[in-house]
Amino acid sequence: MSLENFQRLIKMFGEHIGVPCLEPHPQGLCSLRFDDRVTIDLEYNEEQDALLISSLVGVLKPKESKLFYDELLEANLLWGGTGGATIGVDPASLTVFLCYQELLKGVSLEQFQQLVKRFSDTALFWNQRLAEGPKQKKRRIKRSSVGK
Repeated sequence: MSLENFQRLIKMFGEHIGVPCLEPHPQGLCSLRFDDRVTIDLEYNEEQDALLISSLVGVLKPKESKLFYDELLEANLLWGGTGGATIGVDPASLTVFLCYQELLKGVSLEQFQQLVKRFSDTALFWNQRLAEGPKQKKRRIKRSSVGK
């Protein structure tokens, strides 16, 4: 797939979701906002011919950050609580990011839609989970798959 094909895929996606004017920046970046809570960046990586999806899902409070680390690490274990994505924390800002990469060769519009849906659902889940604050009880992580 090329940048032009990525741009075409984004345009078709936009038409399908009722945003016919949706198109990425000329360098291959497009941002979508979900439930007025989470922004997802879709970026074309020409070097790997891949789609990079990322989202800032929340910011930890300094006094609570370490209380979340075990839960975030457990979520990353075999991607069980991240839907196949990776979740991480920027230690300087305590910003929590969710990231995923998918090779674009052969990806259909339907597969792309499913990928964006699963990723957005996972980002929204973690946005809500972080907003709830740390819990004393061990919480079971919902298992799902972004890329499958």
